[in-house]
Amino acid sequence: MTFASGVLFILSGLTIMSFGLFLFYALLPLLFGLIGFDIGALVGRWLTGEFGWLAIVLGFVFAIVLGIASYALEPYRRVLLGISGGVLVGFSLAAGLGIDGWLGGSFGFALALACGLIGSIVVLYFFDFFVIVASAFGGAGLVVAGAHVVFPNVALFHPTVGGVWPRVLIIILAVIGCSWQFKNIAKWIRLLPMEQDNRPQAPFGGGSR
Repeated sequence: MTFASGVLFILSGLTIMSFGLFLFYALLPLLFGLIGFDIGALVGRWLTGEFGWLAIVLGFVFAIVLGIASYALEPYRRVLLGISGGVLVGFSLAAGLGIDGWLGGSFGFALALACGLIGSIVVLYFFDFFVIVASAFGGAGLVVAGAHVVFPNVALFHPTVGGVWPRVLIIILAVIGCSWQFKNIAKWIRLLPMEQDNRPQAPFGGGSR
């Protein structure tokens, strides 16, 4: 189960990191479902200290809840994405950097809440830019956290034994994710079947759906 959850984290992290903005405009419930799954699994890890059954169950529960909320709370999708995206960034960075256990485990939770609050504000002013950066960093943190689960003895992915390198790896992956998304915005615009006013605007557009 631990190996499987690690693989799920890597795959979902890579998807969010590479296609966060495109998923919002093209497959909104899928994006919220992925974010919800990762948040739920990270909450489970925060509660139990491992990616076990509780993390998987909470992952699917959060995925369903956020997927439904993306429809039920249609007028507030941008704020919902800002909050959930910020929480994901906080949890995933805490897990990837190995600081989620600080202060008896409360530091990672506090960081997630703070990032969620910041995200709810920033997303209103720099929507497309926020989605790209938040999804890139959130996905990168999840990839490193998942890689540590799959390869627990590899120092590069270990949040404590690896020293500064896991942090450097998260930054490198996040930069790659940001670059990839910014590079492909023009291509994605041509693929999206929606009105021009509702399409993403590179690089600081405030389009919504």
